[in-house]
Amino acid sequence: MIDRIFFAILLVLPVIVSIAALLYVKRAYETRTPRIRRARILAAIWLAACVGIMLFCRERVRGWTGFDNAAALITIGTAGSLVVVGALLGFTAVYGRSTRGRPLCPKCWYDMEGVEPDEAGRSRCPECGLAVDSRGDLVRRKRWPIAVAVAVVCQLAGQFSYQVIRADHGGPVNFIPTTVLVGGMFSLPAEFIVAPPSPFDSSTLTGRLSNSRAAEWQRSWAIGKAIDAISNPESAEAVARGAIILNRCEFEGEIPLTGWIASVRKLCESPAGAGEAFSYLSECYTRIRGAREMWGRITLPNDPALCAAELRPLVPALIGVMSRTSTRGQQWWTCLRLLALAGEPAPDLIAFLQDRMSVDETDAGRASAAAALAMLSVRLPDAPLAAVESWRLLPEADQPRVLGAIVRYVDPQPALVPTFEALAVCGEPPLEVLGATALTGSDQTRCRGAELLVEAIKRSAGPPDFAALYWPIARRPDDEASTVLLSYLKRVAMEGSPRVRAEAIQNLGAIARDFESRMEEILLFLDYLTLDLHPELSERARSVAAEVRGARGPQRPLRKVAVLR
Repeated sequence: MIDRIFFAILLVLPVIVSIAALLYVKRAYETRTPRIRRARILAAIWLAACVGIMLFCRERVRGWTGFDNAAALITIGTAGSLVVVGALLGFTAVYGRSTRGRPLCPKCWYDMEGVEPDEAGRSRCPECGLAVDSRGDLVRRKRWPIAVAVAVVCQLAGQFSYQVIRADHGGPVNFIPTTVLVGGMFSLPAEFIVAPPSPFDSSTLTGRLSNSRAAEWQRSWAIGKAIDAISNPESAEAVARGAIILNRCEFEGEIPLTGWIASVRKLCESPAGAGEAFSYLSECYTRIRGAREMWGRITLPNDPALCAAELRPLVPALIGVMSRTSTRGQQWWTCLRLLALAGEPAPDLIAFLQDRMSVDETDAGRASAAAALAMLSVRLPDAPLAAVESWRLLPEADQPRVLGAIVRYVDPQPALVPTFEALAVCGEPPLEVLGATALTGSDQTRCRGAELLVEAIKRSAGPPDFAALYWPIARRPDDEASTVLLSYLKRVAMEGSPRVRAEAIQNLGAIARDFESRMEEILLFLDYLTLDLHPELSERARSVAAEVRGARGPQRPLRKVAVLR
């Protein structure tokens, strides 16, 4: 509220001071007394300079988000008080005092009624000795130039107090107007333009654009320059800045496909990389070419042939980026998503991931490469066999983690079915769960795999792994195997210890939210459980059912990104 009041005051002050400056200029040219003329011209120049300073300060006052300590509030209150006092004093001084037609000395206000002019036509004040050339200067309203100067000093003192807070909070860049930052968004230092996302950033250009610290015309100007930078990319730095600005502004317009391809190529050639810009451009393409269906962290294409044709020129560059970045980095997985959309034009990706497993220094990196191979099985025909072979190359400690990805994403080949069947009855419950889950991926062994999965969960010594039931149901929610798994979950939700029953209820709710074909069935069951004699379980079933019904409402809107044309 304080910042809005201060901002409203600063909208009026430059207008008032501008009018005062014009009045002083007008009066200076109307008077014939040199002393009065000089004083009025100097006052007009001083007021014009103050107008420029206040216009500059007004642009910088767009909120004090983050200044919530007592010292800052006191300083802000003092600044606002000084500006208000200066405004009242300045208005009074500019409005002046009427002479009511009486001739008064402009300097000391001595009543000069009856004072005769000399031979040169000048009236000299008996009190202060000022010689006045025109009677009109004696009867005009009397104003106080010194009071106006004091008023402006008060206003500037208030502005200075405010700017001290801004400089302490965000550094010298706070003093640079937004217009200058937009004009130099590709030439000024990067720390003036781009900063990590923060609701408290009001200094850099991206912070002002994303936190509503910039005017709408400045926002539109920045978006236009960013689109031009992506449409006609000249450097990776310009592309990165343009993409980040579009991302922070939540731009929903269009960017040309040819410019997008050239921009992605520029970012791939950049040695430093640009994670946020790369992810934003990737999401622009995924939004227009990808389906809502996900395969792990891989997006499936709407039109595989079109994606293959458009992304073919980028495949070598994308693999090059993956070779330079960490497997746990955002940019690595972003490149993988684009290569998965490319599909057939990216056969070298399999060889790259296999090589990455042999040269990566960390176990997590090798495991991520193997998991990526498993996810790519839906797009690249050679990926399933490569994933299984890579699993054998991993250290024993990492094998279960990668095996979990293989059994979820890779449909078991006939040659692998005996291996998974043996794994499902090996006597180790965690491995039995993985083997049974793998069998649920094939139509021929799906029902058998569901039965073995239920038996493996029953044999576990610790808490049942109900989460292992989700992915087999997600493969085909409506078939007989999914019915077997849901029947087991329902039975456990009615029997056993309260903790196990509560976990089963929670998993049933997750399945109901994600698979509409099973929603009504599970909701009826949850409504039945609300009659349970155990009050905590009854309340848990009621809350889960309410969450599921709430999920039927409007879907959460997608993050705003540009689309390609």
